[in-house]
Amino acid sequence: METKILKHPLIAQTVAAIVAEGGGRVEYDTGGGGREVLIAASAQLAAATNAQLTIVESRVLHSEIRSLVRELQPEVSSAVLSADEAALQPAGSINGVLAVHADVLRDPRVRRPLLAMARSADHLVVARHDDSDTTLDDLAAPVHPLRIRDLVPPPRPNPGPRLDVLPAGLRDLVAARWTESQELKQRFIDEFKPGAIATRQDGDAELLQGIDPDELGRRVEQVRDQQRQRAEEHPAPGRQHQAPHVHSQEQSAAHQQQGPHGVGRA
Repeated sequence: METKILKHPLIAQTVAAIVAEGGGRVEYDTGGGGREVLIAASAQLAAATNAQLTIVESRVLHSEIRSLVRELQPEVSSAVLSADEAALQPAGSINGVLAVHADVLRDPRVRRPLLAMARSADHLVVARHDDSDTTLDDLAAPVHPLRIRDLVPPPRPNPGPRLDVLPAGLRDLVAARWTESQELKQRFIDEFKPGAIATRQDGDAELLQGIDPDELGRRVEQVRDQQRQRAEEHPAPGRQHQAPHVHSQEQSAAHQQQGPHGVGRA
């Protein structure tokens, strides 16, 4: 977990909204900062209400969570529990602010105890993916979606080459090559969109994830240059120059014996 993601305007806005509303649920894409929002919002809410904070998360993240809470709200009293530990707590013993990542609810044995715990808490903050368990959804509202497409700024449009500074004879050629390269780049991008990538091997998908469109275009041009170079170095059989025809020794001798009108010399 990194605190720098909390500086993103949309992330900061989501944290502030959850605190102002006294709880809620964040539904996020992987890499969308949902866990950081869960910890930051619940810790800030606990500080604002002077309440105990209880966080239920995967055991492997407990050390990181404690460090993040100390960094964000060092005065807040907090406890970090696994789902199994939370399920053993006496009914009604959890008050204050309860923060739960819904992935811990995949184990059906802990759903009922955690549901009872959520009902007894004064404030509830939940984070989950689209495929996480929905047991706490009715209690954790309103919903705040965090999607990668909203967090990543759109690519800057490429204005293309400055044709006005080129000699008149080159403008049409450069414009044509530019249009051709953009069309080819777009075909590559369309081919490897998420829906198309799903039909390919996982290795290909991982290789193409995160490639900037401009970088992809440069790679396309590099491949095209390599293809042209190979074509020049190894021309197709039909394009090879035919070797000059070599007369046999008999044909050369007969030719030398013929006169200017094709009559043999005596």
